[in-house]
Amino acid sequence: MKVIRETQSICPICKKPQKGFYVSSEGHVFLRKTCEDHGAFESLVAEHEEDFLKWMENPVINVAPLMPQTHGAPLDQQCPLHCGICDNHLQTACCVLIDVTDRCNQKCSYCFAKAEGDTGSDPSLLEMEEKFDLLLKLGEERTYNIQLSGGEPTVRDDLPEIIKIGRTKGFPHIQINTNGRRIAMEEGYAETLKQAGATVIFMQFDGTTDEIQQKLRGEALLNVKKKAVENCRKAGIPVTLVPTIVKDVNLKDIGNMMEFLWENVDIVKGIHFQPVSFFGRFPDEPKQDERKRMDYENRVTMFDIMHELELQTDGKLKYDDFYSITTGHPLCCFQSTYQRRPDGSIKSLISQETKAAGVSCCSTKTPLEIIEKDRNFVGSKWKLADETSQSDCEKIGCDCDNSYLDFDQFLADMRRGMFSVSCMAFQDIGNMDAERLKRCRVQVLAPNNRLIPFCAYNSIYRDQF
Repeated sequence: MKVIRETQSICPICKKPQKGFYVSSEGHVFLRKTCEDHGAFESLVAEHEEDFLKWMENPVINVAPLMPQTHGAPLDQQCPLHCGICDNHLQTACCVLIDVTDRCNQKCSYCFAKAEGDTGSDPSLLEMEEKFDLLLKLGEERTYNIQLSGGEPTVRDDLPEIIKIGRTKGFPHIQINTNGRRIAMEEGYAETLKQAGATVIFMQFDGTTDEIQQKLRGEALLNVKKKAVENCRKAGIPVTLVPTIVKDVNLKDIGNMMEFLWENVDIVKGIHFQPVSFFGRFPDEPKQDERKRMDYENRVTMFDIMHELELQTDGKLKYDDFYSITTGHPLCCFQSTYQRRPDGSIKSLISQETKAAGVSCCSTKTPLEIIEKDRNFVGSKWKLADETSQSDCEKIGCDCDNSYLDFDQFLADMRRGMFSVSCMAFQDIGNMDAERLKRCRVQVLAPNNRLIPFCAYNSIYRDQF
């Protein structure tokens, strides 16, 4: 066993902060930590050591938050036990998630929020307005991108009013995280969300068969998902598919998911993979004495997904197409941008030169310029053809052939076939890395109005509220 690097982690049983070590064993990379009370734990990080080592070479730039909310953590409350965002946090948020309800119209087998049923109270419109005002105060000149989530946000009949409040306050990107059920079942609802100011529908989409949907969501939902996509097409609001990837359920369906995207690329502008994380509700939650062995058997890594994308698309998408974010931490995600041409071929719009230029470009900018570039990137990459502009093309850094005499026409033609492929590798109590948390750029505005890194919130803090 070889130690590659050291970090700080946490015991998955007592949650006491522990030293963590990325170690190589038989060609695999694990995060290993040892608690004096509960023993040693390992979490798979990469099947192949060379993937991990190369990926960790990706340089990043971090911009600290404007206004930390907690200060001076005592020694017994080291990261992640003093979130708020604390004064040790190194990266301001790109996206802030607000849970507008704990209620849900499904009871999925896998749910990070443990949402179900129609119980619980929702924050009022006045409280939502206060949350937006707080985020204006905490954020920088370019406001955060907002994700309205839950529970299932569409169970609130006043969701359009919440969206309008956010847009009126000056938040340009408001994403709806949804299972798509109401959008499918209620004609005109997608149009209502668009008119209110929603910019993209982030829709749960776990696979292309009802068998997969049944295993992960407890229902045969494929036709519901297809109907939701069709209704978004009618309304002209873009969709990003969000699959939760479980090793023995839908990892081998990734290629079929890409085919579904390509068939609907006029309205489905991206796919955002989420390898299953072991927090919230999931089947067969292990007992304490089983946590030491459950991880390797069940863990899907973002490297697995990158390799499967190349394998299952017959090389249309390549492992080398993908790159890490410019801000944040390399192990948190991957992304790339493509165009589906009229003949069905797939072209990567991100060259090796563009990837290399990302950090060097940002290194010459002020912190505010870096923040603006980062948030604009997310806000622009899922737009439809009739919403795009030359500056949007520049924001996503695509290497497109812009030799058209009519550049507006060129952008419209390009955007019709354009899509993004990305992945967010959320942490849970088994693989938590304090260095990743300190660089987290997806944060939750908790009920106590503190910003908490998404992974820390769902692994440690959600049950406290």
